[in-house]
Amino acid sequence: MTTIYFVRHCESVKTGSDRERGLTDVGQLQAQKLVMFFEAIPIDAIFSSPMRRAIDSVRLLANQRNMQVMTLPFQERLFQLIDKRLTSERLEEVLRQSFLDVDYAEVGGESNCMVLDRAVATIEKLRDMHPNQQMLIATHGLILSLVLERYTGRAANEWLDAMSSPAIHRLTFDAVGNASHEQLL
Repeated sequence: MTTIYFVRHCESVKTGSDRERGLTDVGQLQAQKLVMFFEAIPIDAIFSSPMRRAIDSVRLLANQRNMQVMTLPFQERLFQLIDKRLTSERLEEVLRQSFLDVDYAEVGGESNCMVLDRAVATIEKLRDMHPNQQMLIATHGLILSLVLERYTGRAANEWLDAMSSPAIHRLTFDAVGNASHEQLL
């Protein structure tokens, strides 16, 4: 069996470059708590979205285990061409439209369908490259919600509405690719 622990990033700064936004002071404390949470859980590899808030969420854990954080394409959905966080109102509007139409995208941005395709391809590649291992992926709320919908059948908008930051979900894949899910935090 292959196990993937998905960690939604810790509390992040809400302004500035979407790609470079780091963690708040609370988020830094949450990252320290993640080290304790995973203390007794064996992890063979630690991966992250290339976005700073995700990497910062698992950097302490990787350092504590003397492991490297490797990036993979599990970054948040690209909503627009410019690297700036959408306002809360605009984000809500785009998400509402996206949950009604999975192919909806702003000019130069990704759709939910595109993000899910990217995520599932990455998961399949990891399962092939790391069979029978336990991996951790630091990621983001929307992409994680789409993945959870794919493997659990519960609607992505329901996952997103209920998801905390950080959040921890475990997907375990059997030999033929069937997944079981458990929410851990």
